[in-house]
Amino acid sequence: MDEQEAIAATREAFVEAVRSGDAEAAAAVYASGARLLPPVAAPLEGREAIASYWQAGVDAGLVEAALEARELRRFDGVAYEVGRYSLRLEPADGATVVDRGAYVLVHERQGDGSWRWAVEMFNPDAP
Repeated sequence: MDEQEAIAATREAFVEAVRSGDAEAAAAVYASGARLLPPVAAPLEGREAIASYWQAGVDAGLVEAALEARELRRFDGVAYEVGRYSLRLEPADGATVVDRGAYVLVHERQGDGSWRWAVEMFNPDAP
């Protein structure tokens, strides 16, 4: 598997984890000291904090994530990705909500050769 395929596999692992409602698996795609900069929230650092963030999403009805990479540039052990995302929430007490926007990911090659997310930032199209 080449670097681009490995990075795509990590992206797909996140999408599948959200679909399964597994916040721990979603957080596993991040590097151990990763940072997540979500909109309208304080920055988070580390897998535990990131897992809690995604668990709150699952608890709120998050059932699907889609990531469309539009640009991927790789350097020596680091890559950045710019793309579009959508998150679908089906809250128990309300109508389905679909959040769409742009994202930036910084990937880092790990010691075992895998790629993990070191920094993620996403921004919705609408408030």
